[in-house]
Amino acid sequence: MNVRYMTSSELKSRAKDLLDGRFGSAMLILFLGNMVSMTLTFMITNFFNSFQLNLSLSILARILIPLLINMVIAMFTNIFSAGYALFFLNMACKRSYDISNLFYGFRWQLKKCLILSGFFSAVYMILQLPCQICSIMFLQSKNMNWLTATMLAASAAIVIRTVFLLIFSQCFYLMLDFPDYSAGQLLRSSMRLMSGHKGRLFYLQMSFIPLVLLALLSCGIGMLWLRPYMQMTCTCFFLDLMNPQKIPVESADIT
Repeated sequence: MNVRYMTSSELKSRAKDLLDGRFGSAMLILFLGNMVSMTLTFMITNFFNSFQLNLSLSILARILIPLLINMVIAMFTNIFSAGYALFFLNMACKRSYDISNLFYGFRWQLKKCLILSGFFSAVYMILQLPCQICSIMFLQSKNMNWLTATMLAASAAIVIRTVFLLIFSQCFYLMLDFPDYSAGQLLRSSMRLMSGHKGRLFYLQMSFIPLVLLALLSCGIGMLWLRPYMQMTCTCFFLDLMNPQKIPVESADIT
């Protein structure tokens, strides 16, 4: 048996069908998660900013502290990804879903989610560090070589982060299907599952760029509609990876 995977247009069409009549709930859970994340980010950032005002910090500390703050924030806000995955998987599979799904990672899989989020956040911080160092050196010296180094470091970080996200994009979905897997097993499973499919997912994500630009022209209001559409399309992508269409192999004619 051969297998056939859905095209980007088919995945988007499937996502629209699944969201028909359910956009309100999908928008609400993403909006609430975003509000909680923004509130947490605002509180932690303000606390550390006021704390730094009373200290005389070295250049290295001024670089590392903001990165560490962002890492801590991301560790907790990324846990909502498990809740989003559960909500949209339940919706896609015609199972019961509600807003409480948002806090699934905090209630049932906190340790595993923290490990995964910590891993992702640490990688992001490491990727940002060279760019931060080069930018501060440029601001202090005004040497154009440091500006060039900043741009190169930023470009490299974007490329590496994109590939990294593609490879491990299925971790939280897999955690729901295989709750007994450790964080390491989930990372390895996502890597295996995405083998040969990173280009498909990248193309799928890039295909949303025109809609993202239109949503931004509406002062971001359009994102309330677009984010559920994108999230459900990614959910359909996962389901398609796990259960592709089976195509029987036709027997060759014998002459």
